Amino acid sequence: MAENQDSLYADWKKLYPRYQKGFFRRLKWGLLFLFLGIYYLLPFVRWDRGVGVPNQAILFDLPARKFYLFDLVIWPQDIFVLAGLLISAALGLFLMTALAGRVFCGYICFQTIWTDLYLYVEYLVEGNRKKRVRLDAEPWSAGKLMKKLVKHTLWLVIALATGGAFVFYFADAPTLFHQFLTATAPFAAWFTLLFLTITTYTMAGIAREQVCTYMCPYARFQGAMFDDNTLIIAYHPEHGEPRESNRRNRKEMGEAVGECIDCNACVTVCPTGVDIRQGQQYECITCGLCIDACDEVAAAVGMEHRLISYTSLTEMTGRKTRWLRPRTLAYSALILLLLGGMAYYLATRPPVEMSVIRHRQPIYITLSDGSIQNNFTIRVLNMSPTPRTYALEVKGLEQSTLSLAAIDRFDKSGRPLISIQPGKVMPYTAYLKQNKESGGKGAKNITFHLVDSHETDISDIYDSVFIRP
Repeated sequence: MAENQDSLYADWKKLYPRYQKGFFRRLKWGLLFLFLGIYYLLPFVRWDRGVGVPNQAILFDLPARKFYLFDLVIWPQDIFVLAGLLISAALGLFLMTALAGRVFCGYICFQTIWTDLYLYVEYLVEGNRKKRVRLDAEPWSAGKLMKKLVKHTLWLVIALATGGAFVFYFADAPTLFHQFLTATAPFAAWFTLLFLTITTYTMAGIAREQVCTYMCPYARFQGAMFDDNTLIIAYHPEHGEPRESNRRNRKEMGEAVGECIDCNACVTVCPTGVDIRQGQQYECITCGLCIDACDEVAAAVGMEHRLISYTSLTEMTGRKTRWLRPRTLAYSALILLLLGGMAYYLATRPPVEMSVIRHRQPIYITLSDGSIQNNFTIRVLNMSPTPRTYALEVKGLEQSTLSLAAIDRFDKSGRPLISIQPGKVMPYTAYLKQNKESGGKGAKNITFHLVDSHETDISDIYDSVFIRP
């Protein structure tokens, strides 16, 4: 084996993306402020749900096993709703990719958003691209040290705010914020804050484009969702080639030269270091900054054609892009089906839920008067925002009586009444007795029926069985 064999691994080279103004940069700034504003401020938004219920608009209350999303409360038994939302989000990403390529990566992905913010802080502290390159090449000095300290301090502040905002979604935000200030926050909160501070600082400040290029699996399989009608960013070689940067040569060559002046503005502005003139590349995140850069140069030199644009392979061959395709229609139908099903479930979900467990030891009890008794454990969950009183009865068992331990309230029909506060689960021991005159033997199917004492349309049923000798 030769000793001077080339390595299969290339050394990482730091990128210095140039700050570029333009339409797509303004679009990215608008989305950045929108998403970060929502992320940082939403935990502090209050939402009145009544007495005894958290008043935070978005709260993932893990100890209580409840998720509060404005007026919607997700209970443990509704966890499939969250699964449905995640599946819908994944299908939405697939649909977005099939329509517009990696536009999610360029404008919405949290890695892109925080990296853009970190790069702008670096631009404000250290200057433009040329100054940043020169600063890193210089030997260490007091001025260089001061700029690096200021930049990394601001990065850490942003990372700390990011980790803190995330933690605030899992506890009352003002209370937890005060606990952080007084050093009385629980260990889990401190650990999560530290972990997210470190990961945000590392991913957005140090790793940057390497996350998109090497770590994110989406960059690897997103090509499978592309087709000829997918919107991409492309260079138009029919207008730009052959390239020529020398003005004198361009004038002498006349019609034989393309409009691209080989200024590399599209390369220096790219956050992942892509040269879009080389064709489609998986590193491209479809952010559009190369379009802004090329448009600026085109306006300065008076180009007749736009050399870089959002387009599709179909459009580049002179045909019209088809937006409605079997793939996009299938994704859209699945999303609508999932969201519609979850909306229907949440709209028709009763605000009360009952579960019944029959005691197996003993299977039945023969009382002194000859009647047969079965015991049950009943759990009732009040999912409404107000206290409720329910009446409980059993249907399907003749000559029977129902009573609950520690419950001495009954309605006019003799049904036991139970009162439950909002958001509470209450267990009860039920005694169901059938008179010996019924003459029945063996197992008997029965139904427990729970109904609100004031609103009869609020009810729940549970099927069980009554065992006799």
